[in-house]
Amino acid sequence: MQRCNPVKKKKRFTKIRIFFCCIIAFFVLLVFYYFKVVCPMIEKLSEEKIRAVATIEISKVVGDVLIEDEIKYDDIVNIRYSSGGEIELIELNSVNVNILIRKITQKVQDCFNDLKNQKIGIGLGTFTGIPFLYNRGPNVMLKLVPVGSVKTEIKSNFTAAGINQTLHRVGFVVSSNIGMILPVKNRNFKTELEVLLCESVIVGKIPQIYLGT
Repeated sequence: MQRCNPVKKKKRFTKIRIFFCCIIAFFVLLVFYYFKVVCPMIEKLSEEKIRAVATIEISKVVGDVLIEDEIKYDDIVNIRYSSGGEIELIELNSVNVNILIRKITQKVQDCFNDLKNQKIGIGLGTFTGIPFLYNRGPNVMLKLVPVGSVKTEIKSNFTAAGINQTLHRVGFVVSSNIGMILPVKNRNFKTELEVLLCESVIVGKIPQIYLGT
């Protein structure tokens, strides 16, 4: 019976051990490359696409509400004049503003809740981390996940518009948190969109007293 040469057996064992070490090293490098190079590219592209989706949806909701309710400057802002015709007080109509904000916030929240059924496509080439393959190839679908609630804040500012004239703009900022489920890693980020509600040129000296909601 022929016995196996111990030297050959040792060399074969060494080759197998080197082979497995190379496999492990390659796997470690692959994981490192994915998290350090590929993940940031996927996150950036995904965030850009999700922000675009969120902006479109918010703009659509706000536009529909403003058209439906036929919002005008006088519905939002009350200006009180003195007996001499000078402006004494400028204040927001808190009732109308709060009703409007609640309505928009609820509709945007409902819209974002529907995003859980929506997916965005990222080109398979992006997962290679190679720049010229960025967003190329068949799409890998990523799921969107609404996180938290939508928040709406009113904003108002005055800017000079000529001699004894002031442009008054009233708007609001709609912000929300949206998450995305990525391969191996999930991420949340905040979207924010500023929307102009109404504006008007006020003739006369603007008083120091301005009351918001």
